[in-house]
Amino acid sequence: MNPPEKPQAPVQPEDAASDDGQPRYLRVARELKEAISDGRYPIGARLPTEHQLCEQFDISRFTAREAVRILVTDGLVTRRPRIGTVVTATADAPRYAHGATKIQDLLQYASDTELRLVYIGKIALAKAQAAEFDAAVGQEWIYALGIRVAGTAAAGPAATPPICVTRLYLNPVLAGIESKLRGRRGAVQALIESEYGIRIDRVEQELQGVLLDAEDAANLVAQPGSAGLRITRRYYSGDGVLLEYADNVHVAERFVYRMQLQP
Repeated sequence: MNPPEKPQAPVQPEDAASDDGQPRYLRVARELKEAISDGRYPIGARLPTEHQLCEQFDISRFTAREAVRILVTDGLVTRRPRIGTVVTATADAPRYAHGATKIQDLLQYASDTELRLVYIGKIALAKAQAAEFDAAVGQEWIYALGIRVAGTAAAGPAATPPICVTRLYLNPVLAGIESKLRGRRGAVQALIESEYGIRIDRVEQELQGVLLDAEDAANLVAQPGSAGLRITRRYYSGDGVLLEYADNVHVAERFVYRMQLQP
């Protein structure tokens, strides 16, 4: 009696090649990217479920999962519990790249882009804001809302897509800065230093991933719920007084933040 034949190892889904010799999950990922770029899955739309992808491409769940993982790694989609896989960027979306290792780099950022202020006024600090600024509840601070774009105002709308929404809170010791903001050029911190003779000695920065709410999405011409990057900066004088608080919400697909660390 002949011994039973040793069973052959099953072909793993990631090893199964498509017609062009590439693993099938790469082909599926490429086709999904093309569908996103073509607008078949616009920003904010949901991709088919793993089960639907299996039926559409005649693939295993493992292969479908690997294809989607590539899109996640490339920053094109995010997975959300109870919602599914949502498109957050397009493959050909323009991105503004900003790198900062020192305060002077923030001045360069202000020169490379333009902050268009759409509102300047005053605001009485709520409890949460007062705690954030180490100030008294109800104290009046100068408040400004603006949209930052790449390039200059001379460029057309297509050349200056919104990068972020900026909300500025300025210490009331900067009396009269409202009128100076309207005609300013460059960074607000430079305006403070030149007009008030106060040197910005320290900037504290925090980065946080967020989902765009309806208001920010409308200002940025983006889909509500799409991925965003929130960067807050606190500008301090040499004696530790908070002079400026900038709250910036970026469209993730239009902005890249780079940081170089050295020993």
